[in-house]
Amino acid sequence: MNRMILLASMALLLCSATAATAEEYRIGPEDMLQIRFWQDPTLNASVRVRQDGKVSLDIVGEMVAAGKTIQDLQTDIVRRMSRLNNRISQCVVQVTEYNYQHVFVYGQVNNPGKKTFEEIPDLLTILNEAGWVTELGDLSRVNIIRGGDKAGQVEVVDVAAAIADGSVDNLPKLNRRDAIDVPRSPVGIAPPDIGQLATRRNVIYVLGAVHTPGPVRYQENLDVMEALALAGGHTDMADLKHTKLISKDGYYGQTMLIDLEKYALTGTPARHTVRKEDVCVVPFRKQSFMSRNLGTFVTILGAATSALLLYENLKPADNE
Repeated sequence: MNRMILLASMALLLCSATAATAEEYRIGPEDMLQIRFWQDPTLNASVRVRQDGKVSLDIVGEMVAAGKTIQDLQTDIVRRMSRLNNRISQCVVQVTEYNYQHVFVYGQVNNPGKKTFEEIPDLLTILNEAGWVTELGDLSRVNIIRGGDKAGQVEVVDVAAAIADGSVDNLPKLNRRDAIDVPRSPVGIAPPDIGQLATRRNVIYVLGAVHTPGPVRYQENLDVMEALALAGGHTDMADLKHTKLISKDGYYGQTMLIDLEKYALTGTPARHTVRKEDVCVVPFRKQSFMSRNLGTFVTILGAATSALLLYENLKPADNE
């Protein structure tokens, strides 16, 4: 007997919790509602909440739905309907499309666009709903463009690092009308696997015609020009037009040629962001034959001139 009472109590608590959860959702514009009257099925309707927050029903006409819980709307409909049709004492409202709670996903994902939810989930769940990132998607600098009261604010999030070190719970929470932009890999090649990111050293390498070649400590959102600055800047003999960025992809490397001279003058092409263990090589400018051998010519000419002067000073005079 006690066991039956306990089971009944648990079932009641479960039903209460489920009802409470359902009542927490507030209906909003663009939500699709299914309204059913079991006492008179001819009044059943499928309606969309308009931007003004109202819906239109037979007999009762327009009424406000936005901002109300499901239970509140059911009560309002029955109250108004029963005045005109005394047979109606109950109705059931169901949200068939949760269009009010939505975010937008753009960029390098397999299924971009508007994503709707009963409750906005975490960032990884949303990316999964968008079909996950493409082969060229860069999870190390995902942009969150805030909507609503914070419209226009941008947060750059390193999702790859969060996955690699197990800190996904610390990723920013998403709100209604936020937008998620997954950018293309800055060097146009496939980014490394998440597992590889966890073992990569926190450095990049800048080699060639720079004042302090060698390793440079990696920093988030560091681009090639900033990496050169951290390496002491380029020398006078640097060939900036043919700068190379070598990025590891698994066990191999892929190279991209970057015209930094054009970038410094015009700001184009797009900013090139480096990743951990990338290698930036600034080649030395090729010298022409004349400039490369000018010093040799001057040395030889100077030696020949000195020898001629010495000979003139040491040769015997004609009258001796």
